[in-house]
Amino acid sequence: MSKPIYGQVEEYLAYCRYTRRMSEETIRSKAHTYQHFIIGSGCADLSKLTNADFDKWVRYQSERGVSPRAINTRMANILAMLRYFREMGLDMPIKLPLIHKLKEGPARRRYYTRDQINRVLKYSDEMGGLMIRICFDAGLRISELTNLRLDNFFGRRITFVGKGFKARESYISKNTEKLLQKYIKRHDITDWLWLNEHGNHMQKDMVRIHLREPFEKAGLTDFYPHSLRHSFATDLQAKGASLMEIQAMVGHADAATTQRYLHGLDGHLEKLFLKYQ
Repeated sequence: MSKPIYGQVEEYLAYCRYTRRMSEETIRSKAHTYQHFIIGSGCADLSKLTNADFDKWVRYQSERGVSPRAINTRMANILAMLRYFREMGLDMPIKLPLIHKLKEGPARRRYYTRDQINRVLKYSDEMGGLMIRICFDAGLRISELTNLRLDNFFGRRITFVGKGFKARESYISKNTEKLLQKYIKRHDITDWLWLNEHGNHMQKDMVRIHLREPFEKAGLTDFYPHSLRHSFATDLQAKGASLMEIQAMVGHADAATTQRYLHGLDGHLEKLFLKYQ
């Protein structure tokens, strides 16, 4: 017999989809969080949810290595659902004012070694694996990855508008380029690189799921997309790249600093990527 909570989650997701008009990618992201909440809390019916159940889920997340920052983000999704049902008149024993965010502390700069990335790729499907390879090869932010189109690629070179509306270029490895061409041909890609199940441009929330799932399957929890950018820079450093080279290849956020690092390297980025990939 199905637990009542599954129907309750479906009701809330339908509200998000049809009343709030949230994207399918956002719906999927919420559904992923609620599935883990059901498992971690042991709750079978929101009408019986207690603060002890909620605390059990928080401990479940922490024991799996999920950061306080990520737990707080997931907690916000859960609280939004609980507030919806309270407004709908569902009597729940849980006391929402007693729930507080975890102390996050300074953000951790997680990165993965090349060996770890190779292990994760064994758990990836074609799309997720290609996303990971491109991020690790080129040091892209998730927004830059999400918005890739065919006309951003010129062989191994990627040209795009990065953070701060700055024009940037980056490069993927020869192996990634071969896999990309196979992917484009197999899926008949003509514009946006990443498409959802309806053939529409995939949004950031869904891209994040495709990136995160293989890391979790590989036992590397608490993944966040920007860690691939840190991994890219750290891998370059391990191979002997200078600070100036790393800054040029990553594309520094500060325009003045970026321009200073790029001076003298203009026209030579391809050689740097070939050297360190």
